Amino acid sequence: MKHRFAVLLTAVVVLFAFAGCSSSLPYSGLLSSLSGGVPGLSTDQLVASAGSLLGLAGEKMPAADFAKVASAIPGSSDLVKEAGKLTGLGNSFGSLGNVTSALGKMGVTPDQVAKVGTSVADFAGKAGGDAVKNSLSSLWK
Repeated sequence: MKHRFAVLLTAVVVLFAFAGCSSSLPYSGLLSSLSGGVPGLSTDQLVASAGSLLGLAGEKMPAADFAKVASAIPGSSDLVKEAGKLTGLGNSFGSLGNVTSALGKMGVTPDQVAKVGTSVADFAGKAGGDAVKNSLSSLWK
């Protein structure tokens, strides 16, 4: 009986430790929003998808415009770095085709990529306004 209690207690402690880790990420607000808007993706798939799309936006948008996006999404630079590692794209996302292909290797469908893009644009628009939302939305079409 004591052994079962110890195993249960250990499991609960580990569960809370991992739960605390994800909520302490600077981009956890975005991930929470994405998990509701794009069900069926793992945390790594969400991070890779959102970060890759933001990395692409950073490459394609004028610096001043992307600065507004980055300020609307806390932790966006960390998210982009993590996405580069997860996808193997590094610091160069290139094109929407490159991003979609890399995410496909992780099991993310083009439809899911589009849904993540819409959700990221909506999230950024809440803090940065319609101009930020629309600039992201048009970039990923």
